[in-house]
Amino acid sequence: MGIKIKIANWLLNSKLGSVTRKKKVFNIDSAKTVGILWEYDQKESFDRIEKELKSKGIKTLGLCYFESRKAIIPENVNGFSRKQTNWFEIPKAELAKEFIRQKFDVLIDLTSLRLFPLIYVTALSEAAFKIGYAGAQVNYFDLNIEFGEQPETSKLAEQILYYFKRINKTTIE
Repeated sequence: MGIKIKIANWLLNSKLGSVTRKKKVFNIDSAKTVGILWEYDQKESFDRIEKELKSKGIKTLGLCYFESRKAIIPENVNGFSRKQTNWFEIPKAELAKEFIRQKFDVLIDLTSLRLFPLIYVTALSEAAFKIGYAGAQVNYFDLNIEFGEQPETSKLAEQILYYFKRINKTTIE
């Protein structure tokens, strides 16, 4: 691990102590608000999950990350780029900071890549229940979706919806 990532992780860990979140398991029937982390090339999967959640009356807010420093963020997308991070890749965009402070019932991370700006947002999010791809590294999810290898986003979205519909149910459908 390089010195840059070691310092970035140290900075993240130093902030984790100030995160106040009340962990609670939610499912698609009990959640009222959901935050969704995604990358622009995952728009189809993001739209699918957002449509499904909105059809259940769940308020959603997506935060898109553009890894390129030269990315031009479309007006209809709530997102930030690598250019809006500091040298340690910690987001400095105000909308990323606001997203972190939101007290979502659930945070869904559609990204299977372990990019530090997204790890940072996930770790510091005050969401009560966090769902995402487990991967081989340390993560901050309460529900880890396992795959033998890095999944396609559509498969990850499918599995997230599958478990989100069934977790903590009293009857099996």
